[in-house]
Amino acid sequence: MKVPELKDSLSKKPRHLIQVVGRRTGISSDVIRAWERRYGAIVSERTDTNRRLYTDADIEKLTLLKRAINAGRRIGDIANLSYDDLFELVMGDESNTAKSYKRPSTGTVMELFDEATNAVYEMDSSRLETALSNAVAMLSTTDFMLEFLKPLHTHINDECARGSLRFVQEKFAKLCIRNCLANLSVTFRSAKDEGPKLLIGSLTSEFENLDTIMHIIVAQNIGWDVTYVGNGVPHDELIFMANKIKARAMVIALNHPRDIARKTHEIKTIKETAEQKDNIVLIGKETSNYRQLADDVKAIISSDLSSFRLTMERLYGLIR
Repeated sequence: MKVPELKDSLSKKPRHLIQVVGRRTGISSDVIRAWERRYGAIVSERTDTNRRLYTDADIEKLTLLKRAINAGRRIGDIANLSYDDLFELVMGDESNTAKSYKRPSTGTVMELFDEATNAVYEMDSSRLETALSNAVAMLSTTDFMLEFLKPLHTHINDECARGSLRFVQEKFAKLCIRNCLANLSVTFRSAKDEGPKLLIGSLTSEFENLDTIMHIIVAQNIGWDVTYVGNGVPHDELIFMANKIKARAMVIALNHPRDIARKTHEIKTIKETAEQKDNIVLIGKETSNYRQLADDVKAIISSDLSSFRLTMERLYGLIR
């Protein structure tokens, strides 16, 4: 039996007790039983001792039902929808919710920004952590990244280059930002169901970049199951990892201006030999040097977080 066939058969096999389903979906056992008994939302099988067993597909549908109800739907109206119809409904509801989100005023964002930059200059970790936490609480994930964190990161880099910030202040600030992003990543990873696999990394001679971590958060917020392998990874190792985890897409960060010819060759090799080679996305400040490559191998260039989000939402919709 081929591995994809094995995975597909496992996804349809009743093997999860109701307590496991509850932990994965965040829905209580009583509610799961009620949705099954009253509305036929899912149909469990039973063990010899009459304990309910559910499939991976049941878990995915229950998670979508929960998201639909959180958006204002009634269980009786949606319980018997197919997975595909339910998924489209949820995507539409959540898109409308995002559109109705009222962006805080420029003054509010600037107050958060000023509080954070003052904490950086004073090297007050508690104050900076509070400023970052307040920004996370007050802004949507997209606005937090695009309107607050990205400008803050750019400001830190610019002021360090001008000499207004010392190296240790830059180091201190970026460590606090990294901790904030790590906490966000854990939140998204624990809150979602298993999404399509996404591999993110960078090639040999590339360096660690906070922008890449921001891209990870954006992808996780959409629903991707992200595996991040860091910087300076040989291209054959990226291919191995992508094949190992059955990644449906690969994101390659390009932030270092050196070795363009070598990295161009390596990306072509990845495109030719990786099992899932249709969805390669290039990110980073040096992507403009790879436009001809992108045309040649049909890779996607996302030069900023906004275009990256749109790209990953489109791929997510196609794959799911």
